[in-house]
Amino acid sequence: MKNYEYEKMTMREFHAPNKKVRIGVYVVAVLLVLLYLLPIYVMLNQSFRYVTDLTPRLYLPEKWTLDNYIQAFTSSDLLEGFKNSLVYAAEVCVVEVVLGGLAAYGLARAGGRAATTLRTFNICIMMIPSLSLLVGTYSLMVNFHMVNKIWALALQTAAIGMSGTMFFYTSFIVSIPKDLDEAAAIDGAGILRTFFQIILPQLKPVTVTRLIMIAIGAWNNYAMPSYLLTNTSKSTVVLVVRKAFYVAAGAVQNVPLACAMCAVSLLPVILLYILLQRYIIEGQLDSVSK
Repeated sequence: MKNYEYEKMTMREFHAPNKKVRIGVYVVAVLLVLLYLLPIYVMLNQSFRYVTDLTPRLYLPEKWTLDNYIQAFTSSDLLEGFKNSLVYAAEVCVVEVVLGGLAAYGLARAGGRAATTLRTFNICIMMIPSLSLLVGTYSLMVNFHMVNKIWALALQTAAIGMSGTMFFYTSFIVSIPKDLDEAAAIDGAGILRTFFQIILPQLKPVTVTRLIMIAIGAWNNYAMPSYLLTNTSKSTVVLVVRKAFYVAAGAVQNVPLACAMCAVSLLPVILLYILLQRYIIEGQLDSVSK
């Protein structure tokens, strides 16, 4: 009995982390967090100062002002950009979740070598950088007259992210028993009804996680909108912020106003994450358990 307790104490001491190592990990983590927050601090610091304030950007403003945020909230360009980005992100989310979920449901339930090959091919597609397809995608969109159309940009973005959505859903649907599908078929439910009423409700954590990833990706998308949305009335919020930082010949750059517009553009993404973070944690825990 004593030998057992001694061995147990020895193993606990062996697995206990070294105090110096633990402190070093905390120090590195704090430094990384500060390094990550530095650009945000500079942006917020600049947004509360006057355009004539030329003090270093790491210093606090000489005089604080909210005029930049008032101008940002009342800017017609930024409001139009918000509207376009919301429509764009919503369309991408709907297309990816509905079509990607149905495709993943078929791959997860189909057996045989063909389904395995398609799943492997889908993973290979995920490895392709989206920017490497820029030239071909732009030429295709121009040939089909899909320039300056929000819905066309949403379809293009959803097509790029479809492989990731299918991968997420397939990994979760595989763990759902097929008995539910068979019971639904006995009750007379078709494939679509089985997926939307039985399978999809059980995928709430991964669905919310994927929705946030899709929405943030669409909201921050810059490459394709800058090429396909040349009409200023169709500009997304990222393009409006880019325009705010742009300085025309002979003009004075209003960095504080541009930083305020950038801070305002981040609010929807931050609020979305705060409201849905519980589901993200559940999705991550479910993925680890699986």
